[in-house]
Amino acid sequence: MVMASVSGCKKEETPPQAGAIRALVSYATFRPACLTLSITDVADPTRTESTDVRVDPNARSDIRTVAIIGREGWSRNLRLVASAHERSCNGPLVALQEVTAQVPEVGTTDVMLALRADDLDDDGYVSAEGQYPGSDCDDTNPDIHPGATELCDGVDNNCVNGEADAPGGATYYRDVDGDGFGDPFALPSLSCIPPEGYVLESGDCNDRDPNVFPQPLELRCDNRDDNCDGQVDNAPFDVGTACMTAQNCGGTRQCTPDQLAAVCSSAEQPVEWFIDEDGDGRAGTSVGLWCANPPGENAVTERTDCDESSRYVFNGATEVCDRMDNDCDGQVDEHIASCDPAAWTSNSDSPNDTQWRAVAPYSGNRGWLAGDASRLAHVDGNTVTLVTGCPGIWRSAWTTNDGRVFLGSSAGTFTTRRATDTAPCVDVAGPGAAQINGIVGFENGNTVTLYAVDSEGRIIRWTHVEGAPTQAAPVLLQQVVSNLRAIDGTTPGTLFAAGTEVVGGSSRPVVWRGPADGGSTWTHENLGTLPSGGFLRSIRALSATRVVAAGDTGLLMELNGTTWTVKPRLTLESMATADIRAMVAFGSKAIYAVSSGSNAIHFFNGETWSSSAPPSHTTHTLGATGPTDIWAAGSTGVLLRWQP
Repeated sequence: MVMASVSGCKKEETPPQAGAIRALVSYATFRPACLTLSITDVADPTRTESTDVRVDPNARSDIRTVAIIGREGWSRNLRLVASAHERSCNGPLVALQEVTAQVPEVGTTDVMLALRADDLDDDGYVSAEGQYPGSDCDDTNPDIHPGATELCDGVDNNCVNGEADAPGGATYYRDVDGDGFGDPFALPSLSCIPPEGYVLESGDCNDRDPNVFPQPLELRCDNRDDNCDGQVDNAPFDVGTACMTAQNCGGTRQCTPDQLAAVCSSAEQPVEWFIDEDGDGRAGTSVGLWCANPPGENAVTERTDCDESSRYVFNGATEVCDRMDNDCDGQVDEHIASCDPAAWTSNSDSPNDTQWRAVAPYSGNRGWLAGDASRLAHVDGNTVTLVTGCPGIWRSAWTTNDGRVFLGSSAGTFTTRRATDTAPCVDVAGPGAAQINGIVGFENGNTVTLYAVDSEGRIIRWTHVEGAPTQAAPVLLQQVVSNLRAIDGTTPGTLFAAGTEVVGGSSRPVVWRGPADGGSTWTHENLGTLPSGGFLRSIRALSATRVVAAGDTGLLMELNGTTWTVKPRLTLESMATADIRAMVAFGSKAIYAVSSGSNAIHFFNGETWSSSAPPSHTTHTLGATGPTDIWAAGSTGVLLRWQP
């Protein structure tokens, strides 16, 4: 076959000498960019040809003529197909017409093929509707077609992906649960404005739960990934990570039943641990249940001390004659031959007019006595030697292990001497002029650090260096609003001072605690509500956390840990109360005291008071080197000693 495009309109022509088909291809309401006519031999479909039909680019409707002349070898029955494409031959097929015709033996046969497509707005793009849709999504507006520039104006100008490709457009994600984060796996919406139910942020790993969305931390401890970071119950719960319980047990973090927190859970079983508070090398104070040694403690799991208030009592200790249950077997002084707890010896070598106010024994059955009217004496065994050249009214004394005594006077001055000194005492002025009522010291090599208190609330430190050509003066650490009568401690970091303070016009007992860090600020202790007022006149530190204090109306108090409690008061045989003048203690169950209402030396065993010496002399002061070496001194120069 031979095809030839003859004209753009139908007109009369001279028929060819052989038979032919004149194909009249019409189109209307669009401008085909590519118009094609193809013929196929019906008898043999492998025989096919096609030709491009030239069109007038200015015509939206036209008829084009194509002559089809028979060819040798082809049958006379042909299939004719006319097709039109939008914009180019590679563009969408927008119109197609197919007919079957027979080539006449002679003459010409006309065949009509009508193509119809809508480009109503004449923008060169055919409507996207119909049997053969084009690419124009709005054929009523020439500004809307695939070649248009997309704008953020609420219209899909270029018929592609809505407004997603417009400058200023964005991708929005479906947010079903309304938590502000969209489902990243759902089909997003590309738009200039957020569609209803869509948000800009994606990443919601559970768009059915408003409590699950991307956030810095897990919201609940619920075995789910609440913050969409790919991990379950991580920070702040950190479930499954290794941890230590408050009892030092190794475990892992687990959710609490309310799903609001995680706790360290351990399969280990804690046991009770004990520490040594009184310094006897045995542990008896419980520090609670732990799986390992409590932090900061040197603790053990075996309790080997029945009384942590006394370094003279522990399991397995040797029982001695001292009114104490040394070996923790529940008995006192058992099986000790010739143990006579009432065997006090009297020494009255000093003048009868002497009033001893302070006693300071040291090793070797030696000690010092100090009192009124410049009286000072050194005791060596049964020999009492008066010392001259030390004028003063002495109210307090403390001695080193080798016998150097330090004295405090009623005028706020200090002095010190050894038994071998022959020169007069040197008066050392303190920071005030009030009576020095109590002294305690601590030795460190050749340096002694003393702490003293006076009647005007001064807390004083005096450092003495043995052999130094000059000595530093006593310094004021702090002055409190109290009349202080006594001071004691096991170390410079565990000092306590006792006396009285005036509150609302009435005096009441007071205790001040020294700083543990070596500073100068003392703190007021809470003694609770006391039934009566007056002074605390003596205080003894048994350990860092155990302290006893005694004073007026027989008041005896004990600090155990952080709490002060009132113990049974000292009462006389007449059931009257008496003021405790002085006290020594070797544990909460071994306390000696002298009182204003009796010449007896009283003993407290932890439960009751009793008399430990016959009431033959008035005593003012007590001192001791241990529970088997106790000294009491007082009026008429008396010195009593219990050395069983």
